[in-house]
Amino acid sequence: MEKAPSIGPKTARRLEAVGVRTIADLLAASPDEKQTQINVRHISAQVIRDWQAQALLACTVPGLRSREAQALVACGVRDAEALKAHDAVALCEAIAEWGISDEGQRAWGTAPAPTPDDIATWIARAERAAMEASEAA
Repeated sequence: MEKAPSIGPKTARRLEAVGVRTIADLLAASPDEKQTQINVRHISAQVIRDWQAQALLACTVPGLRSREAQALVACGVRDAEALKAHDAVALCEAIAEWGISDEGQRAWGTAPAPTPDDIATWIARAERAAMEASEAA
């Protein structure tokens, strides 16, 4: 679980204790139920929903890093369909604004902020993944 976006070793142990051992377990989990089972104030159902959205993005948009998925979810982009609908420049500005927040600084660390070209690449990858999925169906 530690490889999931936003989940460190301590949180991974808490999740494992309530039966969430894999990304698939996380995606299938009921956030309300897991919040109750974990019973730690800072792990709310909404936090778990955010982790689910981050994991889904990281799993469905090829090459998307954990911190990038975290930034996207923080800016309201919760899945590849939503990412495809965004303008790269506007989303870059939103991520830059989030990046100066305490949460953004913790998540992004010293990594360089994404450029509009980086975000355009994420969008293109989301579009390509959706097209490949529809062709496979």
